[in-house]
Amino acid sequence: MKPRLKIALLLGLFLLLGLSFVSLKATNQVIIHYFYDEACSHCQDASLYLDQIETENPFVIVERYDVGRDDQAKDLFRLVKDTFHKNMALTPFIVIRGVALVGYSDQIEADISSLVERFETEATTDVVMKLIDGEAVSAEEIEFIRFSKGDYVFLPLLKEVPIDGLSLLVGAIVIGFVDGFNPCAMWILLFLVAMLFNLKNRTRMWLLGLLFLLSSALVYFLIMTAWLNLSITVRDVLWFRILIGVFAIGFGAYNLTKTLKKTKDNMIGCEVTDASGRKRIRDKISEVIERRSLLLASIGIIALGAFVNLIELACSAGLPLLYTQILAYNELPAALNYGYIAIYVFFYMLDDLVIFFIAMFTLKLTGISNRYQVPSRIVGAVIMIVLGVLLIFFPGIIMFA
Repeated sequence: MKPRLKIALLLGLFLLLGLSFVSLKATNQVIIHYFYDEACSHCQDASLYLDQIETENPFVIVERYDVGRDDQAKDLFRLVKDTFHKNMALTPFIVIRGVALVGYSDQIEADISSLVERFETEATTDVVMKLIDGEAVSAEEIEFIRFSKGDYVFLPLLKEVPIDGLSLLVGAIVIGFVDGFNPCAMWILLFLVAMLFNLKNRTRMWLLGLLFLLSSALVYFLIMTAWLNLSITVRDVLWFRILIGVFAIGFGAYNLTKTLKKTKDNMIGCEVTDASGRKRIRDKISEVIERRSLLLASIGIIALGAFVNLIELACSAGLPLLYTQILAYNELPAALNYGYIAIYVFFYMLDDLVIFFIAMFTLKLTGISNRYQVPSRIVGAVIMIVLGVLLIFFPGIIMFA
């Protein structure tokens, strides 16, 4: 055989072996386990994308489980969620090997494409198949990946926050700010500041005023934290979510109609305390401020700040309760939950802080929040109604999935 012919044959053989190797690399079958519900708002979009992935990649098989109609699929879905420690997750729920993806978005599409490309050549455990076969799944076989690299943004206080969590951040800012325009708290703050003006000691004025605001913020934070823990405890109970949603719709509709009616009558103000109740609070403030002992006055002002929050909650209990319910449904780490509540409380206290600092520097009172009272109460009522509807009918949106 001629040398050139031998070389050509060898090159051809190497080329065939190379092609065979590439072919073997692509023979790993990738099964996408897709749990959906016909009532799910995003499942149709997810189904179309998975159809496309299955068509474009012959090694991909999409196994579909209708958890809304099929009892066996529902039982498997419950087992899969328990295995991935995502008990509150809703549909669409997608599992590829040892990775679970919840919800549907452009980022989820990118994650699916990336995982399919990865597992095409990487052999790992198919967790759902093991569960179907009745086999135990070890912790090493599960990858607790919720977000891909780069899906985080650095924020002060919260540090790294998932991009999905920005919706929770915006919610904390907007709902907290609207909640802050509270007529039941404003008149107490204005009266307190007026009484502080009678003190000759500027240091005492600042100390007592800041203690009042700090104690108010701390008590509000603790109350919201308690509500959050309660919501986390009962978040799997369907009737509790529906009950909160009905409460939000009813309370929001009541506040909206009441505010619009009283706007016509020009009678907007606090309705929780009557004239005699307000007089008792004013007397108590005067008694605390006039105490000679700074320690006793400080203790009294802290107690007053805590008491005021009980009055404020009667005016706006729905908004902080709704926000903590939303946090519970998103199954975030405890530190992140507390960070969002802290941001909520800061923006809740923002108008009080502005009024206090202006008053302390100028020694003049301003009712800056009064002009925004009506629109803020209307916005707050609308927010409650919308969130109530979402809680009952579209809980997936509440999870910002």
